[in-house]
Amino acid sequence: MAHPDYYKILGVPRKASEDDIKKAYRKLARKYHPDLNPNNKSSEAKFKELTEANEVLSDPEKRQNYDTYGDPAGPAPQAGPGFSFEGFDSGDAGATFQDLFRNFGGRGRGRTGPRPGEDTQHPVRIGFKEAFHGTRLSLSLQRSETCSACQGSGDLPGSRPTTCATCGGRGYQEEGASFFRTRQECPACGGTGRKAAPCTACQGRGRVPKAETVTVAIPAGVEDGTRLRVAGKGEAGRRGGGPGDLFLQIQVEPDPRFERRGANLYLDLPISFSEAALGTKVEVPTPEGHSTIKIPPGTQGNANLRLKGLGMPIPGSAQRGDLFARIKVVTPKIVDERSKELLRELAELNDAEIRAHAWRS
Repeated sequence: MAHPDYYKILGVPRKASEDDIKKAYRKLARKYHPDLNPNNKSSEAKFKELTEANEVLSDPEKRQNYDTYGDPAGPAPQAGPGFSFEGFDSGDAGATFQDLFRNFGGRGRGRTGPRPGEDTQHPVRIGFKEAFHGTRLSLSLQRSETCSACQGSGDLPGSRPTTCATCGGRGYQEEGASFFRTRQECPACGGTGRKAAPCTACQGRGRVPKAETVTVAIPAGVEDGTRLRVAGKGEAGRRGGGPGDLFLQIQVEPDPRFERRGANLYLDLPISFSEAALGTKVEVPTPEGHSTIKIPPGTQGNANLRLKGLGMPIPGSAQRGDLFARIKVVTPKIVDERSKELLRELAELNDAEIRAHAWRS
């Protein structure tokens, strides 16, 4: 049986790496998947070709047979073809576009090379002043480190690996039937296809638990929700892979006096009617203490007065944001007759034109 040019179907050269093949397949499969092209027979046929090509080229044994003999099954006659689309239906078995890629990534006989460790996350809650000035925190972490006895392989030193009986040396197990088959890493051999006696120090995991105290610097001006990376402080890698990273999820406690918008701070500043009308100087709080702000005569309610450079520091910069005072003119409650009399006189002098241009038709 003649087989198509699988390399041409995926648009990759014959010397393409496994990663190149995987990337090419995923890119094209997204484009032609039946879920994204309903009732399109052409896309359905193209998708079948892509999947068959990936099935062959992502399996080292099938690929070698195909390159050598032109047949993924090799030179000897086989009972059936290497891949079947029998009963294909884009809606069959509830398969969806997401299902196709959820477990994608089987790599033939398994990933025998180094594997990097997993990244970890750690929530950190700091106060407003700590966010303003920056701080250093000592965190007690429970992570893992590479087993020194087996150097992360998980194998008992000196033992001889044999073919994994669970997966037959492929490094993965397949689930499902016909077209909608998914690959899962073999749990017995960890995807290597080979299995040796487990290391007694780590019970075959290649890693051992470790309690560690890590000191991290929180930069001045850090915002709530910021994600800070601490390189190399995640979980240990396997089989010589490097460690993952630690990500700190920063939570900043608010200051009831200020509303923060990026590096700028806002506060509500209550002033009296006479202060707004005549102007004055008022002392306001800042993150570092207090400062004096000038209220110009005739200031209206809800005006924003700026104190330049008195906001939050900008991380990685010598600059700072600004502090804005939002004017809230407070109307007094008049109870004595003398005050009422004075306000009536003021009204006669100043209120006549206050609404003259409010509703022009």
